[in-house]
Amino acid sequence: MERPITSQAFEAVAVRSWAPVLFGAKPANLFTFRGRFVAECPDCSEEQCPIAADAEGEADLFAVRRHALLHIVAELDGKLAREGMRCRVIAWRPFGALVYAYRPSLLECHLGDADVAGDLLRLGYPACVPARHGRGLRLAARARRAPFTSAYDEGLLRACVDRLEERFAEQAVPHEVGYFLGYPAADVRGFIEHEGREFLCCGCWKVYGNVRDAQYRFARYKRCARRAQALFVEGASLVDLARDPARFRVA
Repeated sequence: MERPITSQAFEAVAVRSWAPVLFGAKPANLFTFRGRFVAECPDCSEEQCPIAADAEGEADLFAVRRHALLHIVAELDGKLAREGMRCRVIAWRPFGALVYAYRPSLLECHLGDADVAGDLLRLGYPACVPARHGRGLRLAARARRAPFTSAYDEGLLRACVDRLEERFAEQAVPHEVGYFLGYPAADVRGFIEHEGREFLCCGCWKVYGNVRDAQYRFARYKRCARRAQALFVEGASLVDLARDPARFRVA
């Protein structure tokens, strides 16, 4: 039976995944809202693909489901924007919709790092390139002063996320998505170089650099998830949780 597409159902599954972003502990996160939204498997060209066969004649139903989810996400995005956070559907897959949530000011700070920006530039992203030396440091300092409400280059950031969406259309999971989730550059590069093997430890991502820092972050994200889930059960909405991250700060 398909999951009902309602704002309540969506928030119920998003709250745990987005908790570190809601509380300002992480620039962004991505989660899968499970369900059937596409009529065929985008990675399969076989005529006898079971997914395509099962979905034959149901294209209109999938279109209706996509429209319903897009409406819910767009409505939530409008509310979250006032609280310094955004969300959007980034890709459709046979198993569900990939929904991306981010804190623009924190994400721009992370993408503005010279190492991150250089890698993204080579992949066709309009990132904050290393030539703009010092921008990453200024963004970091500004984010420390006002981490959730700082001004950011909205057009540039939207263009970067648009490019990420294009990359998801080109391949199942583009490796650079780690940068858009706030992962350390050393870990993203290590994952690409070692093809996901020979990592030092594994949690929310595979670690190739600073293990101690990564383990601290993993534990903090779990604490955020538990706190957000408890508050949500008590009646708080996603927007309520996003409104004042400092009030819900999880060390």
